Amino acid sequence: MENSYRSDPETDVDPPQIIADTPFDDFVKKYGTIQRRGIFGHLVHHMGRSIVGGDYPAGSFVPNEPELVARFGISRTVVREAMKCLAGKGLVEIKTRTGTRVRDRSDWHHTDTDVMVWYYEAGPSAELMASIKDLRRVLEPEAAARAASRGTPEEVARISNAFEAMLSAGQNMPAIVDADLEFHTAIFAATHNMVFAQLIDLIAVGIYANRTILSPDQLFEAQQKGLPLHRDVLEAIVARDPVAATAATQRMLDAWRIEQLARQAAQAPAR
Repeated sequence: MENSYRSDPETDVDPPQIIADTPFDDFVKKYGTIQRRGIFGHLVHHMGRSIVGGDYPAGSFVPNEPELVARFGISRTVVREAMKCLAGKGLVEIKTRTGTRVRDRSDWHHTDTDVMVWYYEAGPSAELMASIKDLRRVLEPEAAARAASRGTPEEVARISNAFEAMLSAGQNMPAIVDADLEFHTAIFAATHNMVFAQLIDLIAVGIYANRTILSPDQLFEAQQKGLPLHRDVLEAIVARDPVAATAATQRMLDAWRIEQLARQAAQAPAR
């Protein structure tokens, strides 16, 4: 019975054969462009997550069309469309005679939010977190400077409200993460740069990943130490001082980096 299933990508219910074996939390629900509805969406996310998670290393071939049809009981059309979608994200290369091969990770479209979601679901690696930290150090000081000089009173109020939410989050882990992300999202929105505003999606991976790599106590401790630094950023933006906003953001990011290095050193075995 299982292999007799045939599908319509738009109307079919979710097939039980393809399941998410990773946390389906608020980050996964909010980000990404391919909906997890119907067999097409589930197949794309299943294969994308498997590739990013290392089940299919670079240079290897994913199961061919007949194998996927037999395994999941789906039509060849759905398989072809799913592979085209993954190819469009740089994950695979489709060749008619040889099959579908996983491309080198350097070819993947790392600004694609689906790819970032799959990294998150597969378990944020140290390399991914380091890359996001490096990106934050390039982007966020400039975003804060532009928010200080361009933000409207309403946009500055949004940043302030997000900071107040951080203060009142207490030890509620989801509330801590959501308020922190809203703070940075509001700053990016206040740049009045449509590209800047969308880059927050990449930074969101790092902010949400804190929830998966830190214990609740560690996250609360980091949040408490970070509050004065976030306040400095807010006050510089409120004062319409781009130079101060840049410097405050750099201090905030430097402190986050130092905290992580200190935590790693404390957890390392004694020599």
